[in-house]
Amino acid sequence: MADLAKELEELHASVVRTVRDRIDAGGYDDEGNPKPTSNDDLRVALQLLKQNSVTATLSQDDTAALRSRMASKLDFSALKDKPNVVPMVRPNDAASA
Repeated sequence: MADLAKELEELHASVVRTVRDRIDAGGYDDEGNPKPTSNDDLRVALQLLKQNSVTATLSQDDTAALRSRMASKLDFSALKDKPNVVPMVRPNDAASA
């Protein structure tokens, strides 16, 4: 069983390395023009990231800036002085319209 685990680990590392190299290098069409990375390579890379629970993390500075922006978006204090007009609809008005 230990040999199988080692083989799977090496295979996984090889797949990761291959996909990484293909994404970094990009590709070329038949005429030698550069072409973007294929969607298949990107899909495999994302699957590998998910399988290995790799997630992006923000630095402390980025986190503080993000919290500040979100707090300013959730600040409704400017609305407290504005009148809140709600139109009244009566059942008889709706029927006659």
